[in-house]
This record gives sequence, structure tokens and C-alpha cells, in this order.
Amino acid sequence: MSLKTLFFLSSDSFHAHVCTNGALAAPCYFSNSADGLERFAEFLRSHEGPAYLLVDLIEEDFRQETVPHLTGANHQALIQRKFDQFYRSTPFRLARLQQRQSEGRRDDELLFSALTNPARISAWLELLLQYKTPIVGIYSVPHASTPLIKDIDSDHLLLLSREKDAGLRQSYFLNKRLRFSRLTPIDPNSSFADAVATETARTHQYLQSLSLTPQGQQLDVHIICHANDRAQLDKHLSNNPDIQYAYLDLQQLGKHIKSPYAYADSDASSLFLHLLAIQPPQANYATPAHTHYFQLWQTQRGLFGLAAATALICLVWSALLFLEGRGINEEIDNFKFQASRMMQEAQQITQKFPSGSANSGGNTASASDMKTAVTLFSSLQHYSVPPEQTLKGLATTLNNFPRIHTNKLDWQMNAASSLPEQVITFNGELADFGNDYRGALNYLERFQLMLTRAGYTVTPVKLPLDFSSKGSIGADIGNSREKPSEFSLKMIWRAQP
Repeated sequence: MSLKTLFFLSSDSFHAHVCTNGALAAPCYFSNSADGLERFAEFLRSHEGPAYLLVDLIEEDFRQETVPHLTGANHQALIQRKFDQFYRSTPFRLARLQQRQSEGRRDDELLFSALTNPARISAWLELLLQYKTPIVGIYSVPHASTPLIKDIDSDHLLLLSREKDAGLRQSYFLNKRLRFSRLTPIDPNSSFADAVATETARTHQYLQSLSLTPQGQQLDVHIICHANDRAQLDKHLSNNPDIQYAYLDLQQLGKHIKSPYAYADSDASSLFLHLLAIQPPQANYATPAHTHYFQLWQTQRGLFGLAAATALICLVWSALLFLEGRGINEEIDNFKFQASRMMQEAQQITQKFPSGSANSGGNTASASDMKTAVTLFSSLQHYSVPPEQTLKGLATTLNNFPRIHTNKLDWQMNAASSLPEQVITFNGELADFGNDYRGALNYLERFQLMLTRAGYTVTPVKLPLDFSSKGSIGADIGNSREKPSEFSLKMIWRAQP
């Protein structure tokens, strides 16, 4: 729930409204007396929300100044010098940038304003600070009324409003920027329409004396009023070449800013209060000392929000850890179930083991028997090598020597060795060499070398020609029953341990 406290201070009245979710409660009036200040102190004890102070005083001064364009500390020093020059006796002062000139040095046009009678505010402000009320700011009706004219198409606009406890407020806007404002009390013996007709003419004359409205330029006067006062205003006011009147229906303006307040007459105080609650101006008359408790209030709210966010994050994190823990527990239960099932299967397999010794009871095999069985099984693997594994190296080597033809191939097991051996006898023939016996023998030597690299122990049994000291190279090859190109090799293949 959004809760705010809105204070309205005029020359003769001070009252408070509690604003709950945009709805203003009935006003509480406080007199500027000892009894009124005591009632105001009691009010502050029970209302601790942020406070907005809206003032509508005659003692509000406006000055338009053109100053060099500066930034940072130089700009602040210039503003301070102007404050000391114009408004030395009051802390409630404000400088707002209107625009920067587009030609020449491109100076800044500033509007200086101040509440020149600080005593009118001090008594109420001291109590607000005494009870540590979080004051958001101190605002005036002319500055707060700026949003009301943003949709009005006029370069020279005079906005008129009536505040029952203050008087007739007239604010002049040049190109939608506030330049001047004045407040005049309304004579109880005269009507609202009479006050508008009289004061409008005076303000128009004053603006012309200041050259704010050029000669021949029509002044657009927009009057905030209730529909019941429209007929009387039309009767007393008439357009002329200098002034043109228009009306802003108070009830329609309230609907436009979503105010639930029902306006019974042309008193616009509630309109400005609601506008202040939903769209306060960025700049105001309050000093850092006045808004100190509001800054603390914001910090406290921020810390509460941070603590709530941290608690929420911790809660979500705890929930995630809880869910993750449940998942882990389910996985642990599943692993326990699988382990139990595997133990049962292991027990069933163990019960079926054959008896390995007389002392085993017929249920399990002894460790020595199992070791002997494993050793025998490993040895048997070496004795049962398939021919494909034995002849794989020979087949690969033959693919690389296409001029060697296989005539006969046989092999047998030699079990006398510590590791079983396969003894392979290879009978082949060298083809396409003609009478180049040296080339044939070199070709055969390379063939033997490749077999050795493939893991065989190669021993020549018969070569195509015998070049040893015992051989005879003078024989008649043509009369020999054997072909000179035939040869025989003995190869031994051993299984790796």
C-alpha cells in the first residue's frame, strides 16, 4: 500500500491530507498557534510516511537571468553567487535551466525563484524535522502546475487557478517554460469571475511592461474552473485583440491525472496536491538538511528490500538443495538395491563353484586350485593359436612380392620349446627373372628380410642356385629335373608370452 502525507501551506492556512494509493483523505487543519502546533505534533506522531510540502504564498519571487554556460563546480559557484545576490536572507531558493541560447556565446537562460519569507514555513518545518519526518521536498504551486500546460498549443500562456485558502494564482509560461507567477487574495465581497477579469488585465499590463508579451501578440488565458462557474465567467469575460480566454474543466483535468477526488467547486487545491503526489517536480526548495530523514528512509527501505531479496534467494536456494538432496537419496537407494542384488547373484554363483579340494567342503574351490587353473588356461591359449594368426605375416609379405609364387605350404607344432612354436615350410618359385640369377637371389633375400621383420625366424632350406664352395655352377640346367627358380624356406613362428 502506497501511503504519503501531503501538506498545503498558504498565507492564512495550513492543512494536511493523507494520500492512500492516490486517494486524498479529508484535510486536517492546523492553526498557527500553540494549540495548533500541539495538534500538528500529535498528527506527526501517528504518520511516519514520506511527506510533501506544497506552498502557495504571495512571498515567492521570480527572476530571469542569462548567465555564461558553465559546468561542474564553476556552474555551482555561479549559482551560489546569484543566490547570495538575490536571496541572501532565505534558504528556500531554486535555479532552473530554461534553455540554452542557440546563437552567440550560447549562454544559459536560468529562472531563479525563492520563498522570500522563511518565517512563514519555519514553525511547521521545525516540527517536521523534530519528529524526523521524511520530507521529500518543498514545492510551490507555480512549479507544480507545469504538467497541466504541456498539451496546450500556445507560446504565451497565462494559467489561472483558484485555491480556496490562498487566492487567485496566475502563472505565465513562455514557450511552455515558467517565467513569472503572482498570487493575489480574492476579496470575499467579490466573485471569482470579477477577480479573474480584474487581475487578468493587471497581469497583462505588467507583462507588457516587462516586454514578455510582444506588441500585437495575443495572450492566451486558460482558467481552471468548475463547470458550474463557466456561465458566470463567460458573462464577465470577453475576448479582445490582446487577450483570449479559454477554460480547463477541473473535473476533466482530475480524470486526466486519474484523481478520484470529486470537485464541488473551482477550488484547485486538491488537483495540485494529487498532481504533486503522482508527478512531483525534480527540483524543489528543500535543502539537504530538510531531506536528510527522507534519505535515511530510502536507505532503510532499500536495506529492507535487499534483505527480503536475500531471504527469497536463500529460500529458493534451500528448496533447490532440498530437491537435489532428495534426488541424491533416491540414487543412493537405487545403488544400494543394485549392490544387494549383485551380492545375491554373487552368492548364487559361489554356491555353484565346483569343489577343488577335499577340505573345501564341496562348496568352493581353493585359491591354489584356481591359480593352477588360470595358469593352465593361459598355457593352453598359446597352444591353440589359429592358423590365421600364424600365417598373417606371411600373407602380408607375399602381397608385397608378386614375383614369388607359392607351390606348397605346410606347418606343424613344435611342443618341445618352452613356448609353443609353429614350424612352417614354404616351397615357392621365382618367376619372370629369365637368366638374371643375381637379381632373383637379391629379390629372394629381400623376401626373407621382410619375413624376419614380420616375426618369423627364417632359414633357407633350398635356394635356386648354390653359390657356396660345395655347389657346382657348371651343371646343365636344362638337363635338371628341378627348375632353377624353385626354392624352399623354413620359418618358425613363436607365440608371444
